[in-house]
Amino acid sequence: MFLNWGYAAIKAQIIAQNLQHAGLAGQQHNLPIIYLPGILGSKLYDLKNQSIIWGNHKGIFRKNDYEYPLDKQSQILAANSAKQLHSFTIIPGIADIFITMDLKMSLERVLNYREGVDLFFLAHDWRADHRLLASMLDNEIKRIRQIYGEQQKIILIAQSASNCAIRYFLQSTTPQTRDSIAKWYAFGPPWSGTFQALSMFQTGYYAGSRLFNGFTPDDIAGYPSAYQLLPYSPQVIDGKGNEIKEFNIYDPECWKSFHMGPYRQGMKTISPQCQRNRNQLVENLSSAKSFAESTARRTPADRAVPQVWYLSDNHQAVKKAIYDKGHWYLRSKDILRHYPHLASQALSPGDDHLPVDELLQEWEGPVIRDKNQHPWGNEFAFISQAKTHRKLVNYTPNIRSLIFDIAMLGRKKE
Repeated sequence: MFLNWGYAAIKAQIIAQNLQHAGLAGQQHNLPIIYLPGILGSKLYDLKNQSIIWGNHKGIFRKNDYEYPLDKQSQILAANSAKQLHSFTIIPGIADIFITMDLKMSLERVLNYREGVDLFFLAHDWRADHRLLASMLDNEIKRIRQIYGEQQKIILIAQSASNCAIRYFLQSTTPQTRDSIAKWYAFGPPWSGTFQALSMFQTGYYAGSRLFNGFTPDDIAGYPSAYQLLPYSPQVIDGKGNEIKEFNIYDPECWKSFHMGPYRQGMKTISPQCQRNRNQLVENLSSAKSFAESTARRTPADRAVPQVWYLSDNHQAVKKAIYDKGHWYLRSKDILRHYPHLASQALSPGDDHLPVDELLQEWEGPVIRDKNQHPWGNEFAFISQAKTHRKLVNYTPNIRSLIFDIAMLGRKKE
């Protein structure tokens, strides 16, 4: 809506005034920024039909082929042929949902960043293996350093699952490239996965509710990235609160016996797409397990880069899923409705995807809740009251914190 654009402009103006009042306005040297969108955060482009099929109204009002092809050479969907997904257009010229537009406008209007000059949004096919994104990031850093010089320091900002790709990148890249990262800002990093991913395997994802089109469970079950988002060490309980010890999320036989993904209940027929997912299940699970083993825990390579984490505890997140009488309960609202007596055992404060306590298990720095007083220029984790996981990157206190810290960082590099 037009109100969104006006509100974003006002927000940026207020942050600019705050920065000036703090004596930081115009004092910084801008370091190049690379932003990595998360799942669903880049447009998908149909090369065959020359049309965007995810990232605007066509993604919800039309039925599209979102299957991720096994033959990567023949895929017709690509993100890098489309413009960045800063806003999701519902009705052209009338209704937009902001994705990264708030962040982009604040960086441009407050700190004078310019997209394509010193602000780069790394669009990627988010259905693919996150290792491919790690490789893309490595190449993008090399490209930017060729422009700015080999000694140039770079800022990384990532939303959700892309933070795991950064962890993988930090372990696999050269020490020289790793040393070029001035700071890494992680919004909602799902270090150990999330039951929300398993929920998508069961029910799909529909941005505009099931009244509109979206990604079916069979679509999701073909995405390597979705398997990499599964909880790494999941705890599952039955309706009495007893742990189901035989559950192993990386065991293909477990997917059959617990009716998950391509073996979910309620399918009247096995579609060709579903059969392809079944055929690929062993490989997808094995690949996801090895990826999670590399990214679920902090490493010296990870700790070598200064970081800020943006989290929320404004909701109840699922820390233990419930499987009872052949049915899964993977969302907090379903657990509260059907098993309220297990809420204290199954749920924990977090955003609507990630329990905060689990995320902070290996965090050594300060944990901040005050939205105004942060240790600018240093490492910290900020627990805000952002409404949802997706809203973390648009939440005004988070954007203000980011702007102030980048300004301080740029001042240090002068």
